[in-house]
Amino acid sequence: MDIKTLSDVANSPAVWAMCCIALVGFILKKIYDKNDKQEERLTSLHDEYRSESKDRENKLMEHLSKSDALHERQTNAIEGINKSLQSLEVRVDNIEKNSYKERN
Repeated sequence: MDIKTLSDVANSPAVWAMCCIALVGFILKKIYDKNDKQEERLTSLHDEYRSESKDRENKLMEHLSKSDALHERQTNAIEGINKSLQSLEVRVDNIEKNSYKERN
């Protein structure tokens, strides 16, 4: 090939159009590859955070179960104390009545 033919080819709009199309295609491929990598990374982070969240939820549910059991024991203890106080109140009332009767 001579220089004139190479110059005509280089100055041809079709060659420049093909070069531009190839460049745009190359850039788009790089962008899509980068987006795919970023999507994979985000998906991985999402899965990791979801796993951590599930662990946190399980720990909270375990703590809540323990708290509920403790609350139930405290409620039973308070009910027992209340019954004892009622019994004691009845006994004190009986003692007061008996002592009042003995005075009169």
